[in-house]
Amino acid sequence: MATSHWFMFFLLSVLSSTCNSVPFVGSNQLKFWKENVVNEMPPSLVSKLSPMNMINSQYYTSLVSKKAFSFDTQSCLLADIFCTSETNAHTSKITNLDSKIFYTTRTPDQAKFYAKLPNQAKVYPSKIPNQAKVYTTKIPNLDSKIFYATSTPDQAKVYPANLPEQAKVYTSKIYATSHSHSHHLGEVSFFRVSTLKPGNTVHLDNLVNPFPHRSFLPSQIASKISINSNHLQHLFPQTFTSPYTKDTTKTTILNCNAPTLKGEVKTCAKSLEEMIEFSKSTLKKNHLISLTTESIQGSGQKLKIEKFHKINSQRSVSCHEIFLPFATYFCHLLSSTNIYAVELVDLNTNVHVNKAMVVCHMDTSSWPADHPVFKKLNFSPGKGEVCHWMSQADLVWVGDDAHA
Repeated sequence: MATSHWFMFFLLSVLSSTCNSVPFVGSNQLKFWKENVVNEMPPSLVSKLSPMNMINSQYYTSLVSKKAFSFDTQSCLLADIFCTSETNAHTSKITNLDSKIFYTTRTPDQAKFYAKLPNQAKVYPSKIPNQAKVYTTKIPNLDSKIFYATSTPDQAKVYPANLPEQAKVYTSKIYATSHSHSHHLGEVSFFRVSTLKPGNTVHLDNLVNPFPHRSFLPSQIASKISINSNHLQHLFPQTFTSPYTKDTTKTTILNCNAPTLKGEVKTCAKSLEEMIEFSKSTLKKNHLISLTTESIQGSGQKLKIEKFHKINSQRSVSCHEIFLPFATYFCHLLSSTNIYAVELVDLNTNVHVNKAMVVCHMDTSSWPADHPVFKKLNFSPGKGEVCHWMSQADLVWVGDDAHA
């Protein structure tokens, strides 16, 4: 079975490199975005466009429906997803240039596809997390030897060795409104809306995405995956053998299946298309605007608010990246939520540092009384609002009629 699967992987790779007319899933994802979203795709999403072509997509779509199929190392590499830290340290070929990581392509056809993307698509991704010490090594490919990014060779330090710890802080913000409130708040900055005043000093959270890079799966494949332990463990067995990914995946399953709050509409979107369709249907809009924090600059620093403005939209959908082997987002609409765009400058020089998005939940009356945020802000449910920063990995969706 394993030999047969490897042969099919080899055959698909050969077809991918020789059939120049085969369209790429990523180009369809970008087209779908342009048809439904009025502004450009942010770099954090461009980096997640699927590298698979349609032959690969159709083949694996048929396999996912079969009980005997599981993603192995080769199929994880082909889809550019993160099945486990031990086997996916070699996911993508890179060239380092002036601290920016530019992904190169494996075939002339792929090169043509990426050349058509917006300029920011060429930065893929723009940063590598500091904790990942990148070096290169030669690994034999099907047709040549190429350089792949990898982390430290020490198995105890394989990226991301401390994924669960990183994820705890990030997850506490994602599920600030969830019934699952066993998380700790760590270094997450929760604050009152009164904090948003020009001249005020604020602490900006660490905006670096704590999760390893994963691409979106083609929507046809993602739609066949259920977010429950049995199905995910069957499809991605490697993820459940690694302690670094197993715990974080279980947290995702728990929160995706947690009860909704009063007035909340939520989903865990398993593909780019599902995230956009959910936001459109929830907001009852045909076209959307996506809002995100400008960059990761100023992460973890004290900065000064230069100015801010409220996004003129009565309803919004917030989407936060969560961990599964493939790119996935926890999206929800909550009643009485305000969105603000905040211009941040250096405390001493007043030089622009970042433009960050802030979400303020104005009605906390249905939140659990023992939620740790109430102790931190010193009020009880319904007696005040809770605001938090949105990282560069987060998205806020509003209708195209909003004044952003």
